[in-house]
Amino acid sequence: MAGWASSQGLPALTLTTFRSVPWNGPYYVRCGFRELSGTELTPGLVELLAAEAALGLDPAERIAMCRPVARTRT
Repeated sequence: MAGWASSQGLPALTLTTFRSVPWNGPYYVRCGFRELSGTELTPGLVELLAAEAALGLDPAERIAMCRPVARTRT
């Protein structure tokens, strides 16, 4: 995914995941992602987190994260 995102000129990868599950939030931190603050959330991420809550996922346990994408040289 990072290679594709870089080839498209995208600045970052984003995802939503569980905050505390060891193979989710903490794993992604080890992979270079960081949790986004409320003011950093895009309208799309806000909508995605709301949809997850509507499906019954606990909003207190969900986070949005991002990781910068290295630019490919052309």
